[in-house]
Amino acid sequence: MKHRPIPFSSPDIKDSDLKAVESVIRSGWLAHGKYSEKLEELFCEFTGSKYATTVSNCTAGLHLSCLAAGFGSGDEVIVPAQTHTATAHAIEFTGAKAVFVDVDSISANISLEDLEKKINLKTKGVIPVHMAGYPCEMREIKKLCDDKNLILIEDCAHAIGTMKEGKHAGNFGLTGNFSFYPTKQITTGEGGVVISNNKLIIDGGHNVSASLSIANWVKNQN
Repeated sequence: MKHRPIPFSSPDIKDSDLKAVESVIRSGWLAHGKYSEKLEELFCEFTGSKYATTVSNCTAGLHLSCLAAGFGSGDEVIVPAQTHTATAHAIEFTGAKAVFVDVDSISANISLEDLEKKINLKTKGVIPVHMAGYPCEMREIKKLCDDKNLILIEDCAHAIGTMKEGKHAGNFGLTGNFSFYPTKQITTGEGGVVISNNKLIIDGGHNVSASLSIANWVKNQN
């Protein structure tokens, strides 16, 4: 019996896409340029976010978001136990500790009940993951974060096009972090984008000194 492999993901790349890539390569501008800026503009329109910046991948976006949030040694940040390792790595890269909580057996998203149990005096933030594009219960999670003075960052790697209560995923927290990896809804081979509704986060989140001022801003918002 002949076995036929089932592809995990099959990218849809048209001739027009190849021509667009060739155009960029021949332009001699292979880093952030007019095409990146156009993508950021279109992504803001699509998600309803005020600001966006392209990044090398979603992991880098999450890492920058954690730096902007001011996470560091001695802090704990809660993540769901079922997610890609990048969610926890981004936290650990800052010196903070990732704390895993259980997920709901139906949605595979973070369990609100277990989340509340794991919050302690060291907890500084929560990073829920919209697993497979299914939205987390963001109203409840945001209320809990507001009540406990926690910073909320969204892992939206699976969530391009995900809506919750009329709002696109990524607009509930400090930042929303998206992936353009080959297995995602939109792919650029690699890459990602970070959205936020505060200009300071996007403009200043790329360096540590700016991150310190951002962290103070976040605390004042809470």
